[in-house]
Amino acid sequence: MNIIFIALRLIHILAGTFWVGAAVVTTAFLMPAARAMGPEGGKFIQFLLGKQRMSNYISLSAILTTLSGIALYWIKTGGLQSAWVFTSAGLILTIGAITGIAAAILGGTVTAPTAARMEALSKEMQSAGGPPKPVQLAQLQELQKRLGQAGLWGTILLVVTAVTMAIG
Repeated sequence: MNIIFIALRLIHILAGTFWVGAAVVTTAFLMPAARAMGPEGGKFIQFLLGKQRMSNYISLSAILTTLSGIALYWIKTGGLQSAWVFTSAGLILTIGAITGIAAAILGGTVTAPTAARMEALSKEMQSAGGPPKPVQLAQLQELQKRLGQAGLWGTILLVVTAVTMAIG
């Protein structure tokens, strides 16, 4: 085993663990708590996304996990040799690779832009002073719903990925 392979595995495992853990905690605990808190929950989520830059860390871990995973998959399959890909271990890892890449795509095309829009809308509502306009509240609720659905699907994909990686 060479140093590059070991480094890629460490990056993949550590960043992937963070990514899956963040997705599960966010989907199972943070978002439901924020919804239950009402307007204060929106401030809490804005703090996490804005000041704490949580979405930046999740995005970085997704990128590192995906890129290192693709490199590891290339190495492990000997450059996508079908003789290895179609073994039982190869198929399990292929399923994990597909679900992991799908989670990354969902995160990059739906989750991250929706979180960014929520953050911008929350700032807009706070800077206006006074109570938010009904149209702003409706937009925020729609964005929260979209983020919740994308988060749930992303988390499901990531759990499937983690399970297949553990088996493979």
